[in-house]
Amino acid sequence: MSDTTNEDFEAKLAGGFILLRPVSVAAQAWVQEHLPEDTPSLGQHLAIETRYAPPIIDGIEDDGLTIA
Repeated sequence: MSDTTNEDFEAKLAGGFILLRPVSVAAQAWVQEHLPEDTPSLGQHLAIETRYAPPIIDGIEDDGLTIA
């Protein structure tokens, strides 16, 4: 599967969670630096409760990364 977008993260809503997938090297580094190791995951996606998503998304965007 080739990545044809220039986005750093992919996000989708799934019930009460935002599934956030880091797709760039910069996004993977951001996750390691800013999120706890025990952040729940589902496959390649991080499972973020929707109530916790806004500050995480703001932090990603404030650091110049993009989300699709």
